[in-house]
Amino acid sequence: MLVSEEAKLTVTLDAQLRDAFIAKATAQGRTASEAFQDLVREYLDRSGKTRDYEAFLHSKVEASRASMREAGGIPGEQVEAEFAAWRAAARRRA
Repeated sequence: MLVSEEAKLTVTLDAQLRDAFIAKATAQGRTASEAFQDLVREYLDRSGKTRDYEAFLHSKVEASRASMREAGGIPGEQVEAEFAAWRAAARRRA
């Protein structure tokens, strides 16, 4: 059985914000401490998901770069020139 160890955290809030937070928590049948703990859990969960997504994105970018190096790829300048030509042709047709 896990034993929960409690610790105190002092947070400084604007008085109106504090009062509104306590009122909202109370209206939902929760203590301010319970509501705050939920907020901390959500923050940690969101931060973890952000970090996971950034790692995923980094791996995809690195895989794409490796693929471009292996296949020879098309230099960025060439891509820009081709799209500039396509845009110019589209403007002439319009």
